[in-house]
Amino acid sequence: MSKCITYYVQTQQIEELVECFGVTFEKLTLADKLALRATLAYWLFHLEVANLGEYTLANALEDTMLGYSEEYQINLNKAVEILSGINQGEAESLIQALSDF
Repeated sequence: MSKCITYYVQTQQIEELVECFGVTFEKLTLADKLALRATLAYWLFHLEVANLGEYTLANALEDTMLGYSEEYQINLNKAVEILSGINQGEAESLIQALSDF
């Protein structure tokens, strides 16, 4: 990822992510970035096609990471905690940023 995350989307939550993980998420592993992208996509998919009531990003992370060790989820849990309450457009922009790494 060559561009700063805030090039794609800029909110208070994204600023907090940048403080925690670096301007290009350089403190995340490739696996972390892929898992975050998958979680965001899974959440958006369920918002679009499934009527699951209150389906949160935390629910999507839990579903996406089912069967994976909790040690692999430390950064993801922190990221999802920070991103709680983002909207669909912000999530799509973040996916785009994560896709360009």
